[in-house]
Order: sequence, then structure tokens, then C-alpha cells
Amino acid sequence: MFPVLVATIAPILSGVQTVPQLHKTYTTKSVKDLSLVFILLVLFADFLWLVHGHYITDNSLIIAGAFGLFVNGILLLLFFRYSKKNIFGFR
Repeated sequence: MFPVLVATIAPILSGVQTVPQLHKTYTTKSVKDLSLVFILLVLFADFLWLVHGHYITDNSLIIAGAFGLFVNGILLLLFFRYSKKNIFGFR
């Protein structure tokens, strides 16, 4: 029972971990302390969790990966929107 509980809660927490950063970025409209590399790495990790969950048919991993991609995808969009630097032609 305990391993199943851990295997369910861990990926969900992994997907939820950036929600506070997303909220702060949206409310302050500032990304000066965010790293683009960090966001891209987290997005890639979320994608890998989603793919892994699909292959082993684990709904908690699929949901966590999809949710993480959604949240961090929005964070990436906000990064480009609020960035003072001209990154890839976005401003």
C-alpha cells in the first residue's frame, strides 16, 4: 500500500511544484529571477514522465506529466512575454 501511495503522490507533487512560481510570475509580471534553461529542462522532464507513464500505463504519471507540461508551458510563455531581453525575437 505504501509504495503505491508514494508512486501516486510523488509525480503529482512534481507536477504541482511550479504552480507557486507561475502565480508569482503572473502577479508580478517579472521574470528577472527565472532561468530559461531551468524552464526548458523541467518541460523536457515533464514530457519524459508523460511518455514513461504512457508506456507503463500509469495514469498518475500521465496526469502529472500532462499537468507539468501545461503549467511549465504557460510559465515559458510568460517568460517570453515579460522578459526584458530580446530572446529569439520575442519581447
